[in-house]
Amino acid sequence: MSGIIGYGVYVPKYRIKQQDIGIPWGSFGMGEKAVCGWDEDIISMAAEALDNAMKNAGVKGGDIGALYMGTASSHMVETHLSPILAELHGISPHATVLDLPGTLNAVGNALSTCMMAIEAKTIDCGIVVGTENRMVGPGSDGEVSFGAAAVAMVVGTKNTIADIEGVASYRTLFLDRWRNVKDPWVSNLFDQRFFRDDGYAKHIQEATNALLAKINKKTADFKMAIFPQVDARVPAGAGKVLGIKNLFPDLTGVIGDVGGVSPFLCLTGALDQAKPGDRFLVASYGSGMATAFSIVAKEGIEKSRGKTKNLEKYIARKSYVDYPAYLRLMGNLRRVPY
Repeated sequence: MSGIIGYGVYVPKYRIKQQDIGIPWGSFGMGEKAVCGWDEDIISMAAEALDNAMKNAGVKGGDIGALYMGTASSHMVETHLSPILAELHGISPHATVLDLPGTLNAVGNALSTCMMAIEAKTIDCGIVVGTENRMVGPGSDGEVSFGAAAVAMVVGTKNTIADIEGVASYRTLFLDRWRNVKDPWVSNLFDQRFFRDDGYAKHIQEATNALLAKINKKTADFKMAIFPQVDARVPAGAGKVLGIKNLFPDLTGVIGDVGGVSPFLCLTGALDQAKPGDRFLVASYGSGMATAFSIVAKEGIEKSRGKTKNLEKYIARKSYVDYPAYLRLMGNLRRVPY
């Protein structure tokens, strides 16, 4: 059985109040979100999270047999970004490196892929990285809600602090958000109920039911469920369908909707407080695809803490920017080239 040996996160210190974005466009927002700084992007965030994860796990680059990066925010089409991370952290040029883009379920796909490689005995230890900073248009709903963050997990079979006791997925041709290669920004169907009920809740429900049947467990066996945090309400809908009330506390009011990173970033927060034997249901989702995991904390998880800055500390450090500065940071406000 494969499991998590160590984990790390990164959240930019810059924040913008969501109401500052909404006011010019006649909309509103009640919290704030994390935004990349002048010298940050999805690779720099991923590198920080990966460095934290390797320190937390006590592994070196030479111990890693594969690196899988999931993101829906890649700006590249014909080249991968994961080799940059591998080069930065001294991972062997013979190790497998792979980007899994194109869906908010990408980090879930990356974790499943890493588990399969370990179970097939092609690698002993791998790293899964998720990083998001989705591009949004001025005045769009995503501009108010989409945040930036990264997460990384070292996965293997030895010295694990949490076992991954099962995984299951569910897929349809459902479509709710997309970004064409020619599109500068993310688009959606602007039907929140359609997305929430027929997309998010249905797919997470089906993936979770398949997982429960596979590992012979019930929802009551889990201490907590962790679903993608689109806003404060959507995860509760999926929980209601599954009969689960105990969900990870909402973070969209403090860092925004961080896309595919969200459930795994929240998982690190749960593991920071977990006791041996605590079981967590973690599900990722993106446009017609959901993946559910059962993760159980092990003896020794408490001893792994305090080696690096955790999610709580990253959230606590903050510096605010105004809306014009945010537009510049996102490349939506540019100076004339003369």
